[in-house]
Amino acid sequence: MASAKHADLLIIGNGAAGGSAAFAARAENPAISILLLGKEPYPEYSAPALPDYLSGELQLEKVLVRKPEEYKAKKIDVHLGDSVASVDAEKKTVTTEAGKVFTYGKLIFATGGFPIQLRRMPGTDLPGNFVLKTIDDIDGMTGYPAKRAVVVGSGAIGLEGSMALKSRGLSEVTMVEALPWLSMKSLDKRTSDELTLALNRAGVEVLADEGVSGVIGTERVEGVVTTKREIPCDLILWGIGVRPEVSLAQASGVELGETGGIKVDAYMRTNLPDVYACGDCIESTDKLTGGPALHLFWEPAQRGGELAGRHCAALLAGREPDKLHGYTGSVAVFLTHKGGLSIVAFGKTEQSLSEEGRVIEESRPGRYRRLLFEGGKLVGAQIIGTLEDVDLLLDTVEKNALVRPGTWDLTPTVPLTETTTVTDCIDYLRRERRVQPKGRRP
Repeated sequence: MASAKHADLLIIGNGAAGGSAAFAARAENPAISILLLGKEPYPEYSAPALPDYLSGELQLEKVLVRKPEEYKAKKIDVHLGDSVASVDAEKKTVTTEAGKVFTYGKLIFATGGFPIQLRRMPGTDLPGNFVLKTIDDIDGMTGYPAKRAVVVGSGAIGLEGSMALKSRGLSEVTMVEALPWLSMKSLDKRTSDELTLALNRAGVEVLADEGVSGVIGTERVEGVVTTKREIPCDLILWGIGVRPEVSLAQASGVELGETGGIKVDAYMRTNLPDVYACGDCIESTDKLTGGPALHLFWEPAQRGGELAGRHCAALLAGREPDKLHGYTGSVAVFLTHKGGLSIVAFGKTEQSLSEEGRVIEESRPGRYRRLLFEGGKLVGAQIIGTLEDVDLLLDTVEKNALVRPGTWDLTPTVPLTETTTVTDCIDYLRRERRVQPKGRRP
C-alpha cells in the first residue's frame, strides 16, 4: 500500500458526468487533489456527436469536449486507458486492470452505461457486428468494408445510426424493429408512421413488427434472419438499448434501486460512506411521474456530476455546501436531430391517456406535430421535422406534471374546441407565458 497514490477526490469515469464532477469540484475547492480515471484513452468527448463522426460530418477533434491541457490547467490528474478492476470501500482503495492502486478521501462512480447486444444469439461474435457507444466503435465501423447495413432497434441509437450510415454512403440501410411500431415507448402509431415516411425519404428501409432471430455468416456477417425474411448485409448495428454500468459499484457494496441503477439521495450519495454516483449509472426520479427511472441522457449526467463534485469538494474543505440545491430528477426526452431528420417526444403517449384525454395533430410536408391533453392540460408532445417551440411545450408539460393533490393549480388550461389546432394551442401557451406573473409556480 506504500506505493498507492492518494487523491482527496477520485472519480471513476471520464464522460459527461465524471468530467463535470471533476471541474465542478475544482471550482468549489482549489486546494484538494482530484484524480479522474477512464478506461478509454481519450479525454472527455461528446457521445451525442458520435453519429456525426460516423457520418463523416465531424472530425475527431470536433468530437472531443476537453483537451489534455485543460485538465492540467485545473490541476486535475487523469489516468486514461486503464479500466478499474476493483474498489474496496472499507479500505478506500481502487485498483486498475494494470495493477495501479489508488486511495481516496471521497469516491464518485460515473461509470456510465453499456449497449445491449444479443450475445447469446449465434453469429453476434462475427466480424461485422457493431454497437454505437464509443469512439473506437465508430472507428471500427468506418474502417470496416460494408455496403449494406441492418440496424436493429428504433431508439435514438437506431435512428441516428441509420441516418449516419446512409449519409456515409452505404447503398442499403434497413432498420428492423421487433415492436409493432417505431420507438413504441415514446411515440404513438401515427407519429411512427410519419417517422417511417421521413426515413424512407432519406433512403432508409423500415421493417417494424419484425424481430431479428439470427445472424447469417461463417467468417463474417453476411445477413440477418428476421421473423419474416432473410436480409443480406455486411454490417449489423445493434441499437436495442443501453443499461447502467453498475457491476463495479455493486461488487463494492453499493446498493441498487428497483430499476437497476445505483441508488442515490438528492446529493448523489450512495449507501456507502464517502461514496457518490452520478450520470447514466444511477437511478433517477422522473419529474413527470414522480417514480424511479433510468434517464441516460447528456444533460442529467452533467447536472448530476456537477452536484456530486461540488458536494464532495465542499465537505473535503470541512464545510457544508453553500446554497446547493438537491437533485430533483429529470424528464425523459426522446430527441434526435441527425442527417436532416429531427424528432422529439416527451410526456404521455395516447396509450397512457386517461378517459378525458384528447389528441390534436397537424401534418404538413416535412413536418408533423402531435399534442396530447388531459382536461385541457398539455401532458405530452411528439414532433417530427422541427424543433420550434419545443422548449415552451416541454416546460408546460413539466409544470403540469408537478401539480400534485393539495397544491394550487396555476398552470395553463388550453380552451379546446372541436376546431382547435396545434397552432392555436401553441399560440395560447405563448400568450399565457407572456402574461404569467413573475415567480408564479404550480
